[in-house]
Amino acid sequence: MDKQAGKETIVAVVAPAEGAVMQALPAIDGVTFLVHNTLEAFAAEPTLPDAEALVFVAAGGDKSILSPLFAKLPSVRWVHSFFAGVDALKEFFEQSLQGKGVPVTNGKGAFSASLAEWVMTAILHFNKQIPRVIKNREEKRWEKFVMNTVAGKTLGIVGYGDIGQSCARAAKQGFGMRVLAVRNNPDRPSPHADKVYSTADKLELFRESDFVVCALPGTGATLNYCGAEEFAAMKPEGIFISIGRGLAVDEVALAEALASKSIAAAAVDVFKEEPLPEGSPLWNAENVLLTVRIFVPCALHARSESDLVALQWSQSHNADFTSDYFDLGWRVFQDNLRAYRAGDAQLPTAIALDLGY
Repeated sequence: MDKQAGKETIVAVVAPAEGAVMQALPAIDGVTFLVHNTLEAFAAEPTLPDAEALVFVAAGGDKSILSPLFAKLPSVRWVHSFFAGVDALKEFFEQSLQGKGVPVTNGKGAFSASLAEWVMTAILHFNKQIPRVIKNREEKRWEKFVMNTVAGKTLGIVGYGDIGQSCARAAKQGFGMRVLAVRNNPDRPSPHADKVYSTADKLELFRESDFVVCALPGTGATLNYCGAEEFAAMKPEGIFISIGRGLAVDEVALAEALASKSIAAAAVDVFKEEPLPEGSPLWNAENVLLTVRIFVPCALHARSESDLVALQWSQSHNADFTSDYFDLGWRVFQDNLRAYRAGDAQLPTAIALDLGY
């Protein structure tokens, strides 16, 4: 039931007013969107003090105006991040939201299915020896070799939120893999996981797994969570896949593990510094997949100059950059909007500010 039926809900959106992001926003009855990317433009809106929700779209949105804008929103009751990752908003949270009791939601779940598909693609790429197949074709070599299978292999997932659970579902139900997980609280319900380890026992997961997926959020507690000790614990034939936040992986240690062949390969979609610096040894590693967004191909998706700005913001993360990317993000927003307008005590994708996810 919509408790605000007949009442207009005003939503302030920090984002470029033109471009693919806002073009994907559907018209919603009873909702007015104030879309700007400068404080001056927002201040010119006579209904700004009545805005009940604040939305930040990191693809081109100016996060520096969030705190001063929030101060001009006496009626705000809800803050939403279009994307799942909220580490870039830490300063805004600390300056403006701590102790205010304003719920914060994120885009959790919007891109989990596509990321799970990419994880399985990376697993099969290395397991089925696709580089070898391509090389044989290029060199016109007729070679008979034994083909591997993934059924019965072990997938370890570090960070068992919505993305991690989507990966587990695909691996277990689609390919018959065994699934291990690491969680801060191993007693929490963990669907699809055969065994759950605590953070203190995470090395056991690295030792047992044939494939390790890092789907961790970006927080102070996850900085370099996957480093030299973790890579050393992996099997020599192990594959490491990073799809969460780049700061959770020690890239120097990963490059060294790949170069020394202490692990077999890696697939990396997120990095500490984006775009990945030209001097990174990961560029030259033969046994790595890098889904790095190159600016020119992205321009093919752009409908305007502002689209290019928005697309250039996200320099990697090709793994989930699908044709319905922005539609999926707004769908999660609408789920939260319906709950907010219904007066639900808990919004669907509410995060804990102290944890950062």
